[in-house]
Amino acid sequence: MKKLVALVALAASTFASAQELSLTGGVSKIDERSEGEQFNHSYGPMVKFNYVQWIALNDARFSINPGLSAGFYTSKLDETEDQLMLSYVSLPVELVYKVKPVGSSFFVSAGGYFSYLIGAETDRGELKINDGDYSYKNTDYGINVGVGYVFEKGLTLRAGYTKGLANILNYPEGETDSYIKNSNFGLTIGYMIFRKRI
Repeated sequence: MKKLVALVALAASTFASAQELSLTGGVSKIDERSEGEQFNHSYGPMVKFNYVQWIALNDARFSINPGLSAGFYTSKLDETEDQLMLSYVSLPVELVYKVKPVGSSFFVSAGGYFSYLIGAETDRGELKINDGDYSYKNTDYGINVGVGYVFEKGLTLRAGYTKGLANILNYPEGETDSYIKNSNFGLTIGYMIFRKRI
């Protein structure tokens, strides 16, 4: 029992390294290829809310940052000029390197994400999700990279790029040269709470 209590206390201490609440604003778009033809869709606004754990490793320059985010991503469709909006809840995980181990510092980050689609629509109405051919898939995944600055008082600023690797549309069987993938660029402002070793 003592070992269990000690383990829980250690886990709580570790996860208390720092927690960050932040808001991201930027642009997003879908990259589409249909039966070999590439479509040049335009960027639309993107907004998401984020919660991130900074879990410092033995070398305090490095941390593992799992998180949870929710937001919407839009893209102006090339042919119809309708606006597509996809709403996701995402679980990102990143490895972060700080130039200075403590206090104010620049940092770089890289990692991946897994997302769950909770809504899809255009100006003409809602779209199907995981409901046959040409419906949007429930899930997405991809990679994240970013650079930023963390201030000693807890404010964080960063710029990040996300590239989806998954085809997010259910195409008919045999239509192998088609895909839709997400991408976005965003600027994030956040604030650290329960800071420790960051």
